[in-house]
Amino acid sequence: MYGRFIIARVLLLGFGLLGHSLSQEAVPQAGQEDVVATAIEHMRNLEYADSEQQLRQWLDTHPTDVRAWNYLATATLYQEMFKRGVLESRVYGYGGDVFKPSKVAITPEFQQELLGILDQAQNAAEERLQAEELDQEAMYWAGVSHGTRATYHFALRKEYMPALHEAREAYGYHSELLKLDPQHVDAYLIVGMNNYVVGSLPWYIKVLAALTGRHGNRAEGLQQVKRAAEAGHYAREDARLMLAILYQREKRYVEALALYQEMAHSYPRNYLLQYEVATLFGLLNDCHSAASTYDSMVAKHRTGGPGYKEIPLARVLYQAGQVYERLQDNDQALARYAEAGLLPGSDRYIYLSELAAADVQMRLQHRDQARVHYQRVAAAAPDSEEGKSARRALAKLAAD
Repeated sequence: MYGRFIIARVLLLGFGLLGHSLSQEAVPQAGQEDVVATAIEHMRNLEYADSEQQLRQWLDTHPTDVRAWNYLATATLYQEMFKRGVLESRVYGYGGDVFKPSKVAITPEFQQELLGILDQAQNAAEERLQAEELDQEAMYWAGVSHGTRATYHFALRKEYMPALHEAREAYGYHSELLKLDPQHVDAYLIVGMNNYVVGSLPWYIKVLAALTGRHGNRAEGLQQVKRAAEAGHYAREDARLMLAILYQREKRYVEALALYQEMAHSYPRNYLLQYEVATLFGLLNDCHSAASTYDSMVAKHRTGGPGYKEIPLARVLYQAGQVYERLQDNDQALARYAEAGLLPGSDRYIYLSELAAADVQMRLQHRDQARVHYQRVAAAAPDSEEGKSARRALAKLAAD
C-alpha cells in the first residue's frame, strides 16, 4: 500500500486535478484567445463537455496546434474522472477510493478516443522536435502528453507500473527542458514535484530511488512549485493548485486556504474548490466559516447556481452536519442530516447521515427517533457497512 501511495502522490501532485491551465497572458497567436482560452476557462469550472466541443472546433481548422490537442485530451480524461468522483484530493490519500477496484469498466470506445487524442498530441510535438530538436515548447507539451497518460493509467485503469513509466517520461522531458533554459518556469512544476515527493520518502526508499537515478530535495521541490505558481505561463494555475495541496500536506493550512480561496473566486462554478475551502476551515477549527461555506454550496444548489446543480448534495449536507455537531448545535446538525436522509438514490452519504442523526438522537435520549433512522438504513442498504452497523444498533436497542 505504501508504494501505491507514493505513486499516487507523484501523479496527483505532479499532474493536477483541474487540467493544464492557461494563464491570461498565455495566448501567443492571434485569434486563439476567443476559442482556446475560453475552452480552458470552461475546464477550470468543470465544464468539460463545453471545453471539448470548443477545442474540437478549433482543431478542425488548426490540426497542428499541439497545445489544443493536449487540452482536448485533458478535457476528455477529466470529464470521465469527474463522473467517477476521482478529481478530489481526498480520494488519493491512504485507503482512498482511487486504490479500490473500479465498479465501472473503462469502455473500449473511451480508451480509443482518449489514446487517439494523446497520439495526435504526441505526434504534433514529435514532428516539431524532428524539425527543430531544441523546440522548447514542443518539449514541454510532449512531457504534458506523458503526464496525461500517467493520470489515465493510474486513476482509471489502476495500472501503476505503466503510470509510473509515463510519469518518468514526463519528468525526463521537463528536466531536459530546464537544462536548456532554466527560465522556462512551467517545467518547474513536474520537476519540483519529483524533488518534493522523492525528498519526502523514508531514507531506505530514497536509497532505492537513487539507484534508479531519482533524487529529490523536499524544500527545493516546494520552492520550485511555488516558482511555477507565481511566474508560470501555461502551468501557473496547475502549480497554484499543487502548491495548495503541498501546503495541506505540510499542515500549512492558512497558506493553503488562501490559495484555495483565490482559485474559488477566480472559478466560481467549480464547487470542488469551495469544498476544499470548507475542509480547510474545518482543519483550522473555524467551524462557523466551514458551516457557512457548506451552507452556501447547498443554497447555490437549491437556486440553480451555475456549476452547483450536480454537487454531491448528500456528502455536502453530511459534512455540514458534522461541523454543526462540532459547534454543539444539534438542531442545525439534525436538520442537515434529515435533508440528506430524504434524498433519493443510494449514495453512501445518505446512509451516513441517517446514522449520524441516530447518534445525535441517542445522545439526546431520543431512542424512538434514533430507532427510526437505524431502521431506514437497515432496510435500504442491508448488505452495506452502514446497514450492518444499523442492525447492530437496533439489536442493542432491543436488548436494553
